[in-house]
Amino acid sequence: MRDHLSIEDKLREGIEYNKEFIEDNREDIKNLEEDEKDGIQRNPNDNKSIIEARYLRNFIYESENIIAKYSLGEDISALEEDFYHAIYDLEHTGTRKVGYIYLLWMVSLGTLLETDKENMEKLGEIIERKNINDSLIDYLLYASDIGYTKITNSYFKENPYSKTREIIELAQTDKKKASKRLQTYMEKEWFKGHYDYEWKNAYKEPGYVGFWSFETAALAKILELDDTSLINNNHYPYDLAHYKNAMKFKPISISEFDNEHESEETNEIKEGIEHNPLLEKLIPIRWHSFVNLLIQDYKELDDCAFYEKYKKLIGLDQIWFLLQEYQKENAQKNLLGTLIVFAMTEKEYILQLDYKEDLEDYLSSMKNEWNTKTKLVQFILNNDQNYYAWVPADASIEAMYEVIMKEVR
Repeated sequence: MRDHLSIEDKLREGIEYNKEFIEDNREDIKNLEEDEKDGIQRNPNDNKSIIEARYLRNFIYESENIIAKYSLGEDISALEEDFYHAIYDLEHTGTRKVGYIYLLWMVSLGTLLETDKENMEKLGEIIERKNINDSLIDYLLYASDIGYTKITNSYFKENPYSKTREIIELAQTDKKKASKRLQTYMEKEWFKGHYDYEWKNAYKEPGYVGFWSFETAALAKILELDDTSLINNNHYPYDLAHYKNAMKFKPISISEFDNEHESEETNEIKEGIEHNPLLEKLIPIRWHSFVNLLIQDYKELDDCAFYEKYKKLIGLDQIWFLLQEYQKENAQKNLLGTLIVFAMTEKEYILQLDYKEDLEDYLSSMKNEWNTKTKLVQFILNNDQNYYAWVPADASIEAMYEVIMKEVR
């Protein structure tokens, strides 16, 4: 066993269940593709969207099996077949939203398994198609020497991944210091940076397969850092970091990541929320334009048009899986504050916690976008989640549309 928090019988049982689900989904996909070919529509949702959903579900199952097998202590070569299947299914998810962490892990696993460049090229194309702008993923793909040239300065999840930049920077001049920074990052920052993903107590829950920082090991491999201090770390895949060791990586200076190619969001910064100027006290400038447009669209677009525009942009389809569910919830047109909270949660400005989680565990990692004295506030929504953000101390707003706010003391 590589993960000492896992239970061997549960891992093996989960792997077998996943295999059964994968086979069932493959049969469903085959039948749905035949229906699509013959012009037969048996379900309310169109065949194509159901097929893509089945491929996405298989990708998740295969990813879980890769992690479970590694946690079990199986030979690394046993992971490669699942990895190939995962790439294939990921390629067929179409426009479906795929979690950032899963995409980061896939790119990192490609590096660690030293997969063929063809597979890394496929992953690069998927990242482009999914419109993922993330400096760490860009770095890994660039270093794989597949002709990937997109370099982004932003991080999809700043905490903890923006800290990897320090490791990369140090490695340019002092690998010993970079190795020490790598150790600190893994031991004190990486896992805690995912508390907002409910990882802290996940080992107590059914379905736990382990958490491995594949991307950190990939960096150590690319940068040729000494990671012996992490050989017994329960989240560092040491064996994978030293698998094969035959691949040559493309050297890249960190200065190439200091270019002026700012993210699209940064280029479009425009101060002011004309549709509700009071919100300028709650929403940082970098998102004024976005929130202003969201308010305008909510007022002007019908439910169908609004849902279609924002279902991926702010994850509406992860909250209301169907348009009809959103329409029912929005019957009184009293959801604007809630939608802004969801949007800012997606941007990682607002921290979302399960009611069982302790806010104290997350305070040090919460994003603070203000260059002034701040206070912590809670947004009260009608669900079992808690939402928090740092806002200017002089902000005296007690509600954001229908969402009540209260100061956390």
